[in-house]
Amino acid sequence: MRLRPFQWLRSLHAKLFLVTALVTSVLTVAVAFSITRNSRAEMEGYSRGLALQTAQAVETEIIERDPTFQNPRAIEEVLGSLAGPDHSIFQIDVFRRSKEDPDRIELMTSSGDDATISWGQDLAPMVDLKEAKSELVDLTTGNKAWKIFHPIRSKAYGRANVGLIRVYCDLERWEDVWRANLRRTLNTLPLVVLGEFILLYVVLGIFVHDPLKAVTDAMGRVEMGEAGARAVVHRKDELGLIADRFNDMADRLQAASLEREGLIEEIQGFNQNLQGRIDEALQELQDRNRELQEALAGNSLLREELSQQERLAVAGQLTAAFAHEVGTPLNLVNGHIQMLRGQGDLSDKAQERLGTIHAQIERVGDIVRKLLDITRRPQLNREALHLGALLDELQRLWAPTLQAHRVAVNTEAPPDCVLEADRKQMEQLFINLVNNAVDALPGGGLITIRAFQEGMNGDWRIEVTDTGAGIPAAVLPQVFKPMFTTKPEGKGTGLGLPICREIVRSHGGDIAIRSVEGQGTTVSFTLPKPA
Repeated sequence: MRLRPFQWLRSLHAKLFLVTALVTSVLTVAVAFSITRNSRAEMEGYSRGLALQTAQAVETEIIERDPTFQNPRAIEEVLGSLAGPDHSIFQIDVFRRSKEDPDRIELMTSSGDDATISWGQDLAPMVDLKEAKSELVDLTTGNKAWKIFHPIRSKAYGRANVGLIRVYCDLERWEDVWRANLRRTLNTLPLVVLGEFILLYVVLGIFVHDPLKAVTDAMGRVEMGEAGARAVVHRKDELGLIADRFNDMADRLQAASLEREGLIEEIQGFNQNLQGRIDEALQELQDRNRELQEALAGNSLLREELSQQERLAVAGQLTAAFAHEVGTPLNLVNGHIQMLRGQGDLSDKAQERLGTIHAQIERVGDIVRKLLDITRRPQLNREALHLGALLDELQRLWAPTLQAHRVAVNTEAPPDCVLEADRKQMEQLFINLVNNAVDALPGGGLITIRAFQEGMNGDWRIEVTDTGAGIPAAVLPQVFKPMFTTKPEGKGTGLGLPICREIVRSHGGDIAIRSVEGQGTTVSFTLPKPA
């Protein structure tokens, strides 16, 4: 820093100092201005809130002490305690509607001298205000004050507006406080700015000018042929790094050729290693492709089996409906035919014809019963089934679909989670639930399958949760109804959840669904553990 003034002005130290000093001084002045301005706004806001709270307190006292709004003396004591010349709230006026003319008002009472209160019928519309109204007005003393109009709603008149409260809050005291703060700020600001300038000059000299001068002097000596010249800068920042790099430059130039040869050898070894890794990656990719093809084949078989189960369920429902609709009238017809055959006045020919009709009706009934037998669910083949292993196997089948839809599946099955269930029906159950969850995640998301024990019997409860769009509350009670679906045409049959419910019930468990629209859906069901 032993430079002449003009040389110093051309230095980096001077430029950084001038720019930083300008920025810090502007910021300091701006902050001081913002603080004083905000303090004034806070003062006005606080005084306005004080006036509003006073008006609300007066309204509360009027409702409690004079619910019929007829006794001015009941609230004079309250007004005297809240307002006066020694208070910021220097005046409170209370008006009420005129009994003779509802469109006019009359002064009920005031904290000041009623004879000197300034008011007129122009205040009458203020009684019908929906909420309090505030105005910042100038007083004759030259000060400013808040003028608050607050309507009075009386329970005795059905919460109707029956009067008006006018509150004046003088800002003189708050203005004095603000001016005192402003004076202190203006007196302190030059000292703060000067202190910043001094601190910046010293700090920049120590941390910028001295290290740069040491480096430039060393460079000049090297240029003059002094090979042993070094920059002595004991620093850990960027300037210290520059000095260290300069000191290491000569040694690094001597070793450049050897380093280049070693680098070439390293690159050759890296190329060989990279080729080996590429071969390993290709082999792994081929193995994954084979696994994917196997999973696709298994998934195709499961989908075909699921399609058959859905068609069988539809056929069973249609057949049951057909049996109910046809069987009832057939039974009635059959009963009437038997009554006719029991009559003794029929001819042999009529008896023969009735017998033929009865035989054909019995034949139709046999056909209906055979159809019902065909569509009945097969007997369960219960076995001890490890849930974790089953989910791992299904994960491989789900993998292509999940990857295509950007969906992740997280399974939380304890190692001791063993179910007494039919394996094929469990596969169908989880496939249906996961497919539904994937359809609810068009933009990707997470599916969580969690199992835990509950109840005295220690049965397993399993929850399948997705982070999808959820189900509307109006639709949720209908999701287990056959043939009901919220999916677009061609996307669903309305049989997935009904089939899941039948599978769970056939195993002696129960199933429930809860969903919040926009947050996701959880299907939970219980399955028995092995005896």
